[in-house]
Amino acid sequence: MTRFGAVSYLNTRPLIEGLEPLVLATPARLVERFEAGELDVALLPVAAGEAAGLQRVSGLGIASEGPVESVLLFLRSAPEAVRSLAQDPASRTSRILARILLREVWGVRPELCDPPADAELVIGDRALTRAREESRFLDLGAEWTRWCGLPFVFAAWYGALEAASELEAAYRRGRDEIPRYARESRLGLAPERLERYLRESIRFRLGPRELEGLALFLEKGRRLGLM
Repeated sequence: MTRFGAVSYLNTRPLIEGLEPLVLATPARLVERFEAGELDVALLPVAAGEAAGLQRVSGLGIASEGPVESVLLFLRSAPEAVRSLAQDPASRTSRILARILLREVWGVRPELCDPPADAELVIGDRALTRAREESRFLDLGAEWTRWCGLPFVFAAWYGALEAASELEAAYRRGRDEIPRYARESRLGLAPERLERYLRESIRFRLGPRELEGLALFLEKGRRLGLM
């Protein structure tokens, strides 16, 4: 029996419909459980999966081309004036992405610290809800695509290759349930808003352009010494 693990965010729901047994956790905790041998297949941040030399399973994951809406850098100053950065501990990939963009686009190398800071990285469902209250932020999916013209891959399935057919079947089931996921969400956002997020902002299929964007991210992260 294949043991599955995924992050406990709304944007994973279409990928995990009907998978059992399934562990839901933060991205960082999933990495720990996978490395401990407690999971056979896990939806991991790509920085962690690729750094460990793990095999990607199927062509499914979490990506965006343009605004992703749930990986946001909240600002207390102009981006070019950022001197301190508070990073969400949940995902290594988003932390590296934030630092790449701050260096490459705005020419800054902020010190890492706890909040409050000039910039604070927030991901997942917390980002979706916080954006309702604050307007001064950068969408890192949008900024990546604006910078290089490619999609960005945040997470992918890694682990046992024989699970590919189960993952594809889960996604076939899940994409038909997107209206239900939006209705059942407890994020306090309008269902139509969340359905649009899942259908338009998130890409679940990783095609050639997504993989090109992933390769650029890995190359840039390694060159800058961030991975």
